[in-house]
Amino acid sequence: MDTQLYYAPCGFIMTEPDGRIIEANEMISGLIGERSSELKQRHITSLLTLPSKLYFQTYFSPVISMYKKVDEMYLTLETSEGPVPVLMNAQERDGQYEYIFVKMKTRDEFENGLISAKLQVEKILEDTDNANGELQKLLSELESKREEIIEANKRLEDLAMIDPLTSVKNRRYYEETLSAFLEKFHSESFIFSYLIIDIDHFKKVNDEFGHPVGDQVLQDLAWKLEQEVRKDDVLVRFGGEEFVILLSGISEKLAVKIADRMRQNIESSDWPHSPITISIGVSGAKEMDTKESIFKRADEALYYSKGNGRNQVTLR
Repeated sequence: MDTQLYYAPCGFIMTEPDGRIIEANEMISGLIGERSSELKQRHITSLLTLPSKLYFQTYFSPVISMYKKVDEMYLTLETSEGPVPVLMNAQERDGQYEYIFVKMKTRDEFENGLISAKLQVEKILEDTDNANGELQKLLSELESKREEIIEANKRLEDLAMIDPLTSVKNRRYYEETLSAFLEKFHSESFIFSYLIIDIDHFKKVNDEFGHPVGDQVLQDLAWKLEQEVRKDDVLVRFGGEEFVILLSGISEKLAVKIADRMRQNIESSDWPHSPITISIGVSGAKEMDTKESIFKRADEALYYSKGNGRNQVTLR
């Protein structure tokens, strides 16, 4: 490992495909509280808390196998000073796995959700294992059992596209779907509109009532937005308190009316701790648009909405 990587301001680990640690830099050693030489040949899951270990063992292998990388996996390290929440990215390169760890704020409810998700996935995997055993014994049922396996794998893939806090689609799903929308727009003249939504004064909610209440607001808002969209529309949690909605077959003029209806419904909803309002930026798909350009216009519109008093809709 070169000197710059060894002293980089983020944790770095390299492992064999089976999870045995080959290299660890100074940052990760400091987090864990052990010298890098002591970490070598340990399994990477030995550095994690039990809920994070269960989550890692369930999701990491299928995702890295499918995409050759894993983005934005929230984990908790077991360190000499107690649990430390981190955000992990990983990639496969030259037959080995490389991991980057960045410290995050604590999310108490996240690991509880992971345990529940782990139990659900274990049930799916148990059913799949039972089906595989039957496949070996009863060749005559090969086709039906194969369909069960395909369905289980699809459910695992779907789980990798879900935001664990709000249960709506996540950033990974957004990237794939927006690319598909733009390709269809350029090839088939398919129209759609892009909405980016931000909760007004969300930091104040967290500061006054605590992060558990903030998380509940995010969950409630996601549910309310789901009631506003149609089957062919796409709702994703973009990150933090921001959500994105892709309105299928909707012009930007109509999208503004839909967005303002959403804004009014959120404003008039009952919120248990504090009134909640949202600001929205809207943009319709245009000729030569890319993912970056349509996002930029909608983001500029959102910025104007927030800078112009919040609780409003702006079109760009």
